[in-house]
Amino acid sequence: MVSNQSWLEGSSRSRKGPGHPGRRGAPSLAAALCAVALGLAACAGGSTAHGPAASGKPRQGGTASYAMPVGNDFSWILPLENQANFEPWDEAVENEMWRPLYYPGQPGRTGIDYGISLAYPPSYSNHDSTVTIRMRKNFKWSDGRPVTNADVRFFFELEAAGARSGRYAPYVAGDMPDDIKSVTYSGKYEITMHLKHSYNPIWFTGNQLSWLYALPAQAWDKTCSTCKVGDAAATPAGAKRVYSFLYGQSEKLSTYASNPLWKVVDGPWLLSGFNPTTYETVLSANKSYTGPGRPHLSKLKIISFSSDTAEVDALRSGAVTFGFLPFSDAPSLKSYERLGYSFKPWYAFYNQSVEFNYTSPTWGPLVRQLYLRQALQHLVNEPLYIKRVYYGYGQPDYGVAPAVNSSYVAPALRKDPYPYSLRAAKELLRAHGWAKGSSGIDVCRRSGSAANECGTGIKQGEALSIRLMYTTESPSLLAQVEAFAGAAKAAGIEITLDGQTANTMYSIAGVCPPGPCNYGMAAYSGFFWDYGQNALVPTGGQEFGHGNYWGGGYNSARADALIARARTASSGLQALYKDETYLTDQVAALWFPLPAQELLLVKNNLGGWQALNPYNFPMASRWYYVK
Repeated sequence: MVSNQSWLEGSSRSRKGPGHPGRRGAPSLAAALCAVALGLAACAGGSTAHGPAASGKPRQGGTASYAMPVGNDFSWILPLENQANFEPWDEAVENEMWRPLYYPGQPGRTGIDYGISLAYPPSYSNHDSTVTIRMRKNFKWSDGRPVTNADVRFFFELEAAGARSGRYAPYVAGDMPDDIKSVTYSGKYEITMHLKHSYNPIWFTGNQLSWLYALPAQAWDKTCSTCKVGDAAATPAGAKRVYSFLYGQSEKLSTYASNPLWKVVDGPWLLSGFNPTTYETVLSANKSYTGPGRPHLSKLKIISFSSDTAEVDALRSGAVTFGFLPFSDAPSLKSYERLGYSFKPWYAFYNQSVEFNYTSPTWGPLVRQLYLRQALQHLVNEPLYIKRVYYGYGQPDYGVAPAVNSSYVAPALRKDPYPYSLRAAKELLRAHGWAKGSSGIDVCRRSGSAANECGTGIKQGEALSIRLMYTTESPSLLAQVEAFAGAAKAAGIEITLDGQTANTMYSIAGVCPPGPCNYGMAAYSGFFWDYGQNALVPTGGQEFGHGNYWGGGYNSARADALIARARTASSGLQALYKDETYLTDQVAALWFPLPAQELLLVKNNLGGWQALNPYNFPMASRWYYVK
């Protein structure tokens, strides 16, 4: 049977798009004190694995545990994320129970792992405006029912309802489902998406198809716990009621382990225990799992910690199999290796940027000047920050993606276009009419908009002073912004540091008005934008595209055109590279280095984890104990 589904029109824009600012903690106070003013010798360094990695044949059974990043937890089970839980660690657990059609991240590589995905690679036709998806026929739900295109249709119905309601976090106006004209279903395992425009297959596969799940319609298509399962989601009004019901059930953490809804899975793991107070989660191997990569382990525990100290105590007691070493403990690495742990830094495909407040009436005229942004970037000493603050366990970032060897990263983003240079920063300022004032801070001596003048909106005699707001929870970030402010002062720029809590910054930073405008730059700790959650291809569109919020109001017709071209170019990566390179050349944000997402400590007898997923999914179904 071939059926047709009409599509959602005219939905409202979500304030946050995929990959909102990261809330992960960063290196602790001892790390920052070790690098006072970044003038001391590095306390530790290196970026390679240590300790004996597990070797030997996998054995079946056993329980492993892994630690969530401090302050984070698994507290949203429905694989249709809300805003508060739209984080990679929540999605990592969801993906173990409900496999996405296209699983993000191969072992040690960016992209999609087609080997464990529910569907074969998609095929494009009709000038890339039609996408045909063939599902694998070997996947079954834990209740024995086959996973079919009816379950994908159910997902589309709920996604449209979630987008309409504003409660579906990945939704951004113009993206899925807005870019789909209709969907047809052939037989039980084929899906054809008819798009409103032609799209680059690389972009559409990585940033749209990676959203797709099959959801168990035979168990979830109902509007209350005691209601019979039917076809309620087939109409927009019915889908809204079903979505509200499931959303409400996902908010009831105390029922996670007992709710029959969450017992119907198609992934390798099944939730068997959950503590709504501590968030400790227990997953058991799904004995009915029929897909590739059956778990070797019998159980998996996921543990949350409120502090580095608590997590370290668990490591030392042996309660954590797959944990992390706080950066402050990096000099003590050998002591953990003597406890039977192997060490490896886990580098993630994220970016770290300090957003400029382009819309500020006070500092907007300054940061809108390209030469000034270039001068500021020349004052960010990424190699030094990585060495002294991150103990060598960091990676440089020169744009919307880190400087790593990924096909998604333009070659120009793998080397620093604005290397640290006090001289280069000074020359840029002098060439545009700035000169040293009586206080030692530069003042504008040539106001105006000519090529050798300070720029539009900057007054004669105005001092070159900018307020930088930063999150106070991260001493390592403090060490970096203090070093940056010191270098800026030497160049003639006054950077006023304004520490705020992360929650305060989320409410203050961004576009203004309507919000407060009392900052010129905003720096978050850990990472600013993450990929792997519904966006694998880093176009920078969510950050810097038209109407952005988290890019500080960056507005460029040229950037918009390049971002659009990266989405719609007929094939290949050249359009993406031009887009990425332009945003880097324009210093759309101030690029800072990224710490390793985790400094992993893993029990020596655990294997299968070493090829780490670059989107920070632990992939525990690959783990095993050695004989």
